[in-house]
Amino acid sequence: MNTIFYSFSLSLFDSLSTTQQIIIFMLLLTTAKPLQNALSYLAGLSGAYFACGMVGYMTLDRLRIFLSKFFPSTDALSNQLYYRSEFILGLIMAVIGIWYFYRKKQGRPDRTENMILLRLRTMNSLFAFWTGVIISVTSFPVSIPYLVALGNYAALHAALPVATGYILLYNIGYALPMIVVFFLYLFARGGMDDLNDTMHDKANKLNVHLTTWTFIGFGLFSMVDAGCYFTIGHALIKGRYF
Repeated sequence: MNTIFYSFSLSLFDSLSTTQQIIIFMLLLTTAKPLQNALSYLAGLSGAYFACGMVGYMTLDRLRIFLSKFFPSTDALSNQLYYRSEFILGLIMAVIGIWYFYRKKQGRPDRTENMILLRLRTMNSLFAFWTGVIISVTSFPVSIPYLVALGNYAALHAALPVATGYILLYNIGYALPMIVVFFLYLFARGGMDDLNDTMHDKANKLNVHLTTWTFIGFGLFSMVDAGCYFTIGHALIKGRYF
């Protein structure tokens, strides 16, 4: 259960804190062939992200060398120092979330964003599929939550079939926000005449709110997790996130 909770929470943070893939999915539901385009995009995005995870897991030693150049390992930290750092990091994330909300809530899409929106309106399913693939492949090397999760799966000394299950679970969590948007779209599709215009109008606001509450939520959870360690002697979940 700890591994399941860990995988889902970290993958949701990975997905919601980088919302561009969710916004693109949402906007594809406003194109001429919404179901075909959106599902093609999701297939490319999820399939490529899963494949990147498998390749990353099987070449983990080289990934660790790569990560060590940019991010110090937390293995040498005592529990006291680790959870103190987690509390401070959580506080910083919560502050960032609040700052981001007040900075972006009145914002309007700039020229580049408008050009992207225009291109999405004319996108076909093949282009949508490869867009999803490109987003996953280019984001994987800097997706710290995913890389950290792969390292923790390796620390369990799991056989490849078991590790494959963990990676699949992570990717289900990563795709979950888009799956929820998809079913909400199906539910609202028959009852709203201006659904496409409404989704375009709300896309920017959704981006702001998802990013804001992801940072605030994960920040508060990190603070509570660390607070439990100092008050009752153990954190909310077994083991460390990073």
